[in-house]
Amino acid sequence: MDFFIRHKTIITFIAFTLFCIISLSIKSSSFTFTIEGIGNAFTVPFQKAYHGMQGGFSKLWKGYTELSGVKKELRATRKRLQKYESLTEEISELKIENRRLRRLLGLKERIQYDSIPAAIISKDPDNWFKTLIIDKGENDGIKVNMPVLAYQGGYKAVVGKIAEVRNSISRIVPIISPEMKLGVMFQETRIPGLLHGLSSTSNLCVIEYVSRSSIIKYGTVVITSGQGGVFPSGLLVGKVLKSDVLKSQAYQRIIIKPALDYSSIEEVFVVKKEPNTDLLNIFEGDK
Repeated sequence: MDFFIRHKTIITFIAFTLFCIISLSIKSSSFTFTIEGIGNAFTVPFQKAYHGMQGGFSKLWKGYTELSGVKKELRATRKRLQKYESLTEEISELKIENRRLRRLLGLKERIQYDSIPAAIISKDPDNWFKTLIIDKGENDGIKVNMPVLAYQGGYKAVVGKIAEVRNSISRIVPIISPEMKLGVMFQETRIPGLLHGLSSTSNLCVIEYVSRSSIIKYGTVVITSGQGGVFPSGLLVGKVLKSDVLKSQAYQRIIIKPALDYSSIEEVFVVKKEPNTDLLNIFEGDK
């Protein structure tokens, strides 16, 4: 009796545990008061716990393997997507190239003279595109003073003229260069003038020798006059930005914005037109 009194807490815990185990066994399966039944009473809960853990681990492993499969499929999908994106970029570039070639062919059809298509391979950024180099030269039939045109924004316009020719390349002096001289006229009034680059640091042009009495409006279209022996007449050059009229001068200076954006020109056409040497020498000054 003293033993039970001293260890009543432990005995109570053991008895409660046995009661719980037996109760669970009775609820979950047929229970017999035998050695086997008592053994099952102890083992069944542990077996259930084991099977529960085993099932949990199985589900966890299955989820892991499925996740690994999803990751592999995701990587494969990403590779396919990258491939499709690359193809899309190539297709877009081909479309741009196709449109560009169509424009070039369209320009060639519109030019009255035979022309030589060429690509700009160099621009001088230090001189703000006052020098352009193309990939065609003497071997391709290009000669000094041949006019150069380009197609941009749905129209053709003057780029400049050939200033230097070598075997496989040529140098263009654009109309924005101060050394360029181009006979022009205003499309509406047909008033003539002489155009050249405004300065070495500007992408604008200026027309000299326009009478002070002439009224030149903003936005007036400027075209080639055909004078000077180099350019055919009627080619687009640019539009009027403003007019400077000084009392001390007999002529007004007309500031012109070229029709072409030189920063985006990639291809040009060299017009196979022989210059009128005599007229050219008079126009530019025979040295």
